[in-house]
Amino acid sequence: MAALLRALEWQVAAFEKGDRPDYDVVGAALDYFQSFPDAHHHPREQLLFARLRERDRKAAEGVGDLGLAHSELAARAHKFAAALHAVLEDEEIPRDSFVRLARGFAGLQWQHIEMEETAFFPTAERVLTAMDWSDLDAMIALDADPLQDEKFDELRRTILRWQAQDQAVAAPP
Repeated sequence: MAALLRALEWQVAAFEKGDRPDYDVVGAALDYFQSFPDAHHHPREQLLFARLRERDRKAAEGVGDLGLAHSELAARAHKFAAALHAVLEDEEIPRDSFVRLARGFAGLQWQHIEMEETAFFPTAERVLTAMDWSDLDAMIALDADPLQDEKFDELRRTILRWQAQDQAVAAPP
């Protein structure tokens, strides 16, 4: 997801400068964020969070309202998708409005990832027992990440190419 967000941010930066972004990449990234998390990732997190709340309500409260966070992510993705649709249909939408919606979407995604990595998952690892994890594994079917599906082949190749270019630029001579 981080690589996908970076690719999206690169395209938004191009749009902001007045260049033409790769709308296929932007659309595919947005499609991914509208389909995969709500169908696969967030339901798993909700099960994990429910178990965490059963074990240690105070620790779960420290993580925050995961369901609300997921709803906000979905709403922000919907707004960004509407703005992208408007741009693709040549509707009048100020460039700065589109950029603001895109950056707001990406920013909220980054915040959510940060919360998961620094609060949610470490708290779950600390609080849940081996039996909890075993039970959760049995309840949660591990579907393949759709970024591996044919539908996202071009997006995946583009991201990998950009990552390689970005690493080449960042590497010392």
